Amino acid sequence: MNARYIDVLSDFHSNAQDVFKKIDEAQLENAVSIILGAQKIYVLGIGHSGMFGRILSMKLNHVGLRAYTVFDEINPPFDENDLFIAISQSGETKTILALAENAKKLGGKVLCVTSVGDSTLGGTADALLCIEKHGHSPDFRALGAIGDTKNQNLLGALFGFNIYVLFYTIIIMLAEAKNETPDSINTRHANLQ
Repeated sequence: MNARYIDVLSDFHSNAQDVFKKIDEAQLENAVSIILGAQKIYVLGIGHSGMFGRILSMKLNHVGLRAYTVFDEINPPFDENDLFIAISQSGETKTILALAENAKKLGGKVLCVTSVGDSTLGGTADALLCIEKHGHSPDFRALGAIGDTKNQNLLGALFGFNIYVLFYTIIIMLAEAKNETPDSINTRHANLQ
């Protein structure tokens, strides 16, 4: 493989290692607890966050929870014991903020996944899972073609990569808490297509 591509993989890997050393374990455990306590779970992110939010919703269903992606036409109504997982790197995405406020008005809870804990969304949430935009160890030279740490394209890519790993960590924690097995999870995978 071309050395340049190895450098790209190395930048993502080094960044993830740096970011995950700083994850607040209490926040992570609280996020798992609030997810387990929800009757139904609704997930929404915009852009990169939305793509990985859809994966989270799918994987929540695989571990036996009732999860939906906001704006799908077949969603049941949001109720009092439900959870809205709001994913926003900045914590200021207007659509996400409006829906978080609506979820609270309907009597549900909000779990915020963001890079900015003291954002508007972070202040609205019942639970917060803060993950840094990027670590401090890589210089991102290999990723320079899509920007530097001031460029939203690079920051979105790094945040997306990191929440993807974070969401799988949460799924594993949920699977263990619910005594799920690989076989029980596999029975909930899509099989029509």
